[in-house]
Amino acid sequence: MTVKRALRKCATQFSWWLQDTRDSVTGARDSLVPPRRMDHNHGFEGGEEHLAMLRDYAGLKPSDRVLDVGCGIGRVAKPLAAYLSKEGSYVGIDIVDRSVQWMRKAYAPQHPNFSFYHLDIHNSAYNPTGTHSADTVEFPFPGQEQFDVVFLFSVFTHMYPKHIAHYVKLIERQLKPGGRLFASIFINDDFAQAQQQKTIDTGEKLAKRVFRQKTDDYYAPGKTNPEFAVAFDLEQLDRLFVGTKLNIRAPFVYGYWCGRPGATSFYQDVLIATK
Repeated sequence: MTVKRALRKCATQFSWWLQDTRDSVTGARDSLVPPRRMDHNHGFEGGEEHLAMLRDYAGLKPSDRVLDVGCGIGRVAKPLAAYLSKEGSYVGIDIVDRSVQWMRKAYAPQHPNFSFYHLDIHNSAYNPTGTHSADTVEFPFPGQEQFDVVFLFSVFTHMYPKHIAHYVKLIERQLKPGGRLFASIFINDDFAQAQQQKTIDTGEKLAKRVFRQKTDDYYAPGKTNPEFAVAFDLEQLDRLFVGTKLNIRAPFVYGYWCGRPGATSFYQDVLIATK
């Protein structure tokens, strides 16, 4: 990091501290909205859109029991706190312990049907000091077949295939019969690949992201640190669900990342699978 960038970062953090202090004194900040200085605060907006997608595509109901894998700092938890009834419940897990600790304190006083767990998984992009591998870890709460909907926003887009396959099995175990998995992904099918090639050839940004590196199991933007973004073609995607009772629903819900006509306003694609 250059001196100029370091100074800019310090100035930004100081500005956040001043605004957070002002909000604390005046009571201007909603108790379920994280302070600006918190990790992942840059991605807090958009929760209402995410909730609408869960209702529209995964059939989420107020009485459902839901599991949020990669809950971050509460982007989806906050609108769910108003949407879920007393019969419904929410469990959130995340690999960033600081976020989980804040969520517990923020939600406990008003939402006893919300709980949060830390999962100390190593991820080279988002948790490089994590102690556990994502292909051997277990979810940190008891029980099986207890959730109606399990959802992951921008999680499978940052994981290797063997890790995703393990997660899919864990999720299958936790879903009730008839339960739904909602996962945002990058679907690198023939159309998406053609759009990326046109972007490379012409310089026109038809695709917002280009996956230049191909392996037998996934696509990545480059050779270094593929956990920053991972995509799958249809054959690779099917292999992730082999041996499970989760059936991928067709057609996919396509996002706009590759410039696909008729795509939703959501950046990534969405996969829905039913147990």
